[in-house]
Amino acid sequence: MSSTTAFDIKIKSIPRDPRNTLIMACPEPSLASIVAIEYLVETLKMEEIGSIKPRGHVPIVTVIDGAAKLPYRLFFDREHAIVVIRQHVPIPPTLYRQFVDKILDWAEDNAVSRVVCLTSTSLLGEQESDNVYFVSEEGHVDEYKQLGLIPLHEATITGIEAVFLDSVLSRNINGVLLLAESKVLTAINRLIESGKLSSHKDVLAILNQTIGRYGPDVTAALKLIRALSRIVGFEIPTDKLAEHASKYAFLVDKNLEAYMKPPKEELPVYY
Repeated sequence: MSSTTAFDIKIKSIPRDPRNTLIMACPEPSLASIVAIEYLVETLKMEEIGSIKPRGHVPIVTVIDGAAKLPYRLFFDREHAIVVIRQHVPIPPTLYRQFVDKILDWAEDNAVSRVVCLTSTSLLGEQESDNVYFVSEEGHVDEYKQLGLIPLHEATITGIEAVFLDSVLSRNINGVLLLAESKVLTAINRLIESGKLSSHKDVLAILNQTIGRYGPDVTAALKLIRALSRIVGFEIPTDKLAEHASKYAFLVDKNLEAYMKPPKEELPVYY
């Protein structure tokens, strides 16, 4: 990789604490991971500690209740030693490897011992379950199983989830990918796989006709928050999650557009 970075990066240092945990997302159109991250920022009243800005890209600013929010920001909860990365809008796939590597460089410099990436998956069985699945390095599998998480069996993973795993597992960091089943993502993938739809607008139109106004998958986000509670060792309250999630429905369009851009075989696949 070229030594020239495609990002402007400004991130403060954090105390070197053995509990330090970094939580990020592999955004997809159910918005489960994005909602979970935003909920943590709001509920834990996290302090902003930095930003990452892609160079040469048109600036994107999201607005929630009049407040401007740049999409790639880092927040820190000192009490619980948690850092999260806000990613309202997906990083362009061509830049994602460098994005993850820069984040992990900072994590190693700041004694972050664990990096958790959140995402959702299509249903793995006939019915949705409350299970949260995980993929981690072989030496950490038993640790996550003891927390009540379920190892993902016989899977082939591609896309940005694979980039995350490939990057984090090559370092001296406990990295884990968490996956919650999502009925919303299942519906989207079935529509895409039908081959009859030419754009993300078509998918949105059909979803609006069949399940009403389309919004984030609150159920999948709730499962991710509960799994995070087990990992970080304290109970994250979830009573306001549904209300919080409703603020982010407008992000579906942009995330679905990005999700459909790569060739079909580049989409995340779980067997």
